[in-house]
Amino acid sequence: MGKYISIFFGTLAASLAIYIICESMFHVEGAHVLEKIILGGGTVLVFLLSYLIAQIHYLIDLVKK
Repeated sequence: MGKYISIFFGTLAASLAIYIICESMFHVEGAHVLEKIILGGGTVLVFLLSYLIAQIHYLIDLVKK
């Protein structure tokens, strides 16, 4: 189980790093009013996709056995 937790946190860290870098590159002063909501939704999406990646790794290992 520790393997899948490390996969989850590894993908989460990598995704958030890329997300922060891209967000800072494309940030515009006086941007749209809904920007914070969109960024929040993107962060939630990153968490869910990281969880999904960890679960897919678990299923692949389960099928191999």
